[in-house]
Amino acid sequence: MSTEALLERAKGLLMRTMTFYRDDPRTSTWLRDRLERLDQPLRIAVSGRVKSGKSTLINALIGTDLAPTDAEERTQVTTFYQYGPEPKILVHTPHGAVQNVPVSTLDSATIRDLQHWRPDEVSRLVIESPTPGLQAITLIETPGVASAAVQETGRSALAQILSESDAVLYLTRYPRQTDLQFLQSVNELQTARCVPINTIVAFSRADETGDGGADALAAAERIADRYRADPTLSAFAQHFIPVVGLLGQASSTMTEDDFKILAYLARLSDTDRDTLLLSAERFVKAGLEAVPSEIRQRLLERFGHYGIARSLDLLRGGVGTAQQLQQELLETSGLTTLQETLHSQFVERQDALRARSALLAVDMVLRANPRPGVQQLLGEFERVLTNAHEWNELRVLSALDAGQIRFARPLQAEAKRLLGASGHSPHARLGLDETAMVADVADEATATLSRWREQAVNPMLDRAHRDAVRTVLRSAERVILHQIQTQGNPQQAAQAQAQQQARAAQAQAQAERARQAAEAEQARRAAEAEQARQAAEAEQARQAAEAEQARQAAEAERARQAAEAERARQVAEAEQARQAEQARQAAEAEQARQAAEAERARQEQAAAHTRQGEGSTSARSTDTPGKTPATQFLQQNDHPTGRRALREVGTSTGRRRRAEPEQAESRTRSAVSQPTGSHAKPDPDEPSHYVDPTPSGRHSRG
Repeated sequence: MSTEALLERAKGLLMRTMTFYRDDPRTSTWLRDRLERLDQPLRIAVSGRVKSGKSTLINALIGTDLAPTDAEERTQVTTFYQYGPEPKILVHTPHGAVQNVPVSTLDSATIRDLQHWRPDEVSRLVIESPTPGLQAITLIETPGVASAAVQETGRSALAQILSESDAVLYLTRYPRQTDLQFLQSVNELQTARCVPINTIVAFSRADETGDGGADALAAAERIADRYRADPTLSAFAQHFIPVVGLLGQASSTMTEDDFKILAYLARLSDTDRDTLLLSAERFVKAGLEAVPSEIRQRLLERFGHYGIARSLDLLRGGVGTAQQLQQELLETSGLTTLQETLHSQFVERQDALRARSALLAVDMVLRANPRPGVQQLLGEFERVLTNAHEWNELRVLSALDAGQIRFARPLQAEAKRLLGASGHSPHARLGLDETAMVADVADEATATLSRWREQAVNPMLDRAHRDAVRTVLRSAERVILHQIQTQGNPQQAAQAQAQQQARAAQAQAQAERARQAAEAEQARRAAEAEQARQAAEAEQARQAAEAEQARQAAEAERARQAAEAERARQVAEAEQARQAEQARQAAEAEQARQAAEAERARQEQAAAHTRQGEGSTSARSTDTPGKTPATQFLQQNDHPTGRRALREVGTSTGRRRRAEPEQAESRTRSAVSQPTGSHAKPDPDEPSHYVDPTPSGRHSRG
């Protein structure tokens, strides 16, 4: 059965439950409110921890600054943002009263004041705005998880609010135990556990991941991949998306003045731009007269430091128009990916989500207020829940889109078609044209069923992939069953043939409209491309002129530096020459001094020799040239002993004569260190020698 049939069955069960509890006004009123909600736009609750960026992301999604954003915790009251033809604010009190606050325009300051009321004074705010982004969905901003409002009213109150929504967009910087516990509390009921298809987790403030540098988004994406593979979190959500909410809001609401300021900053020199982007404080307080600090402060508050740096890089990389910059920033912020996921996961599957909400309401009432006679309702509830193959299809399709389940490339695309990604008709599920014959459809359905039966017995698949194969296989079986039922009923076959022809005509008309729209779009893009080309050429000419000026300035700077280097070299050479001349003169003076000292030493030595010679001559002249007393004694006694002594004396005298030159030289050397002059005294330890002045020298005494 299709999602429309599932929604009708869930709606019928809800109506029967409301009739069963008609004697309970409170329960029946609550169920009637859930029944009326099935015809209203899809409700998406935006929840998360305190200051996780809920208001900022809401503004980014709807494309206008509607939700107040503050640095402190402000949201104390659950706030509904929904579409309305005129601006309107409705205040709901806990007692059921509704007060209309008259406004001509929606002022964020007024909404901020109302959000700051106590939960016991205001239960919810309803903000109606003619914003196009709210036509298909209603966004519900809840107080932060673990905030003062939640602690005062209890976690069950927040879970109750989330149960009123059809889908949940949960924001967190990184999942903590508190986030996990909250998601578990939201999915406590049987219906929620069986159908985990209504939650998307967004890693808000992805630009602050790690050190907050240029690789912050890449790091956030790696973290998201790790959590996609976490079975604990994947039990509640299939999609984990990094988002820079502040940049998404700024790019969605960017004005032409913002673009002009960013373009001017991008034209600054590399040095000035790098200095400006060193920090947020430097960006605001830097001296830049062309852009006052107040304007830079406002720009920083809207885009953030990461957004400004990324914008300047894109502008210097070739982006020339505000539309191009806006599109690039939306891609960088992750807002485009989030919007596409919200559309494919929630908006396109809103019937399945509405059926889930209806069954969830029945489940809550039957469990919270049991009474005799509810067994029939419980049995019908179990049958609907068990036979809701569409939810299994959505769960597997979400896992395929998120990358949690991967088949081979041909099987991956075929699995998505069979699960209804391209449409719910047999032709769309089998990938055939709407004009295909019934026999061709049957043959293709049989071949598809055979392929997936082979995959069902593939021993290489794990449990998650085997469960996914069984879901795809059942979808293929339902296609064949539909074909059999159509062929068995000729009237139904004729109707099917007429429907095929009508669909073919409709497809042809749509193709023609698409062709015309494509031609118009092509013409528009050509015009934009021509404008972009002209702007790029003008920008290139400007950059070329700036580059030429920079080149000339660089050449002049190099010439100046070369001249300074030449002057420095000449000064260095002159200094080296002066130092060398001083060193040479000092060496010559030292050599002259040493020569003079050597000459003085030589003269003093010669004078000392001369004085020593004169002293020796004078001493010899004063000695008696006669014989010594010992000689006289020996000669007088004419004793043999005396004669031998004389001979020995003569022999020793000869030896002394031969040694005399050596002793004279020795005395000459020692005389240098002894006192000189006429008063010099001989060394008493040195023997004195007397040389006989006779020619023979045989009578020398010693």
